[in-house]
Amino acid sequence: MNDLEREKELGFDMDYLSDVLDKKKELGIKYQTPGFGLAAQLFSSVAKFVIDKLGAEEGEQLLKEAIEYFGKERGKRIAERVKAEGKPLTFKNWLIYTDIDSSNFRPIASVDDNDFVAKIRHCTFYNAAEEWGLGEYAKIYCKYVDYKILEGYNPDITLILKERQATGKNYCVFRYIMQEKNKK
Repeated sequence: MNDLEREKELGFDMDYLSDVLDKKKELGIKYQTPGFGLAAQLFSSVAKFVIDKLGAEEGEQLLKEAIEYFGKERGKRIAERVKAEGKPLTFKNWLIYTDIDSSNFRPIASVDDNDFVAKIRHCTFYNAAEEWGLGEYAKIYCKYVDYKILEGYNPDITLILKERQATGKNYCVFRYIMQEKNKK
């Protein structure tokens, strides 16, 4: 009797399931999608249905409002965390206390003209959506969220974002500006 037949006929018992952890350990993370990637697949699936139902313009407008709400709330919560630690709302503290692990992006960081620049080639969010053929919907999220996160955290931080489609390359470029003379 194969395992599927066994489960249908006998159900489960702990002896039958006892090797699950060993087999998962053996596979490692091969079949796992990182949490941020699952969020991308969820968002992009919902976005597809919203746009299919409402049309491109109305659907994107509704998604934009929801994304901006979410982004601003994230920024406010990061700010609350920083303030609770008695720290100022600096860009440096935003990097330290942010709510997402930078391993989701593996940024190539640099400083250019006193601005912080992060080049993102690997993006768990976009890549996971793209695995499901939903990369175009993930781009809607990316188009709006980061500006609102910063607005919720500290509106004095300016972001210039060149998305994948704008760079014509397979990466995005985030330029964070704090120095007043660079906020032209």
